[in-house]
Amino acid sequence: MPHGGSTVLVPRLLERLADEDAVLILTEAAATLPPDGTLLLVEQIRPTDLDDIDATLQHLRLACLFGSGLRSQDEPSALAVRAGLRVRHCDDIGWDHRLWVLERSTGQ
Repeated sequence: MPHGGSTVLVPRLLERLADEDAVLILTEAAATLPPDGTLLLVEQIRPTDLDDIDATLQHLRLACLFGSGLRSQDEPSALAVRAGLRVRHCDDIGWDHRLWVLERSTGQ
């Protein structure tokens, strides 16, 4: 992870990682942040519409290739908390993608 910046962008990396590896990456990213730094996480989420064939195929591809798959909208938040991050807020940004604005937990 790069050092020295107050903002770190992590786009669509977690979809290729199992939960434990995702927590490790987020932990390493959190460690590089200054106390007032921000980590921006962008991930495609598993849609609630089960008839979305494109998202279903993407989920199956990721599950077969990496053992991960698309996560629900709550799962990345839980991974971030396990990594010692706090979710400042999150927003849907379109096309089944969500942006999480994260910061180090006060205990870090």
